[in-house]
Amino acid sequence: MPQTIEQQRAAYALKRVNHHLADAAFTEDDRKEFNSYAQALPAMIHTNGLGQAMAFYRSKGGNHERIYQLLSGWLCRENQPYSGQTDLLTAITQTDMHHYRMAQVESQALLGWLKRFTKAFMAVEG
Repeated sequence: MPQTIEQQRAAYALKRVNHHLADAAFTEDDRKEFNSYAQALPAMIHTNGLGQAMAFYRSKGGNHERIYQLLSGWLCRENQPYSGQTDLLTAITQTDMHHYRMAQVESQALLGWLKRFTKAFMAVEG
């Protein structure tokens, strides 16, 4: 039985969170940062737009870059707004407004799952 798009989003977000958690170089500070940045991104996209937010996240490196790559990987995969593209910022600058709006909505839907999973698995007490 095929998965719903919500299940696909959840599975992708959980896989990426688990990938980072399994990395021995991913420290407790990284967990705190990643969680914080994931929690903040939906509001940043809402306020500034997907392109501006992604340019900022890409430029910062580190955990910002990890989240950028996570979104890029999702939005550029098959059956997504930027299917066939290899990089999110390139796709944003080379496609039409219809695809941009679809990507912005899809990114918010994926980030809902990412926020839940980072809060569940990466939140650090204290």
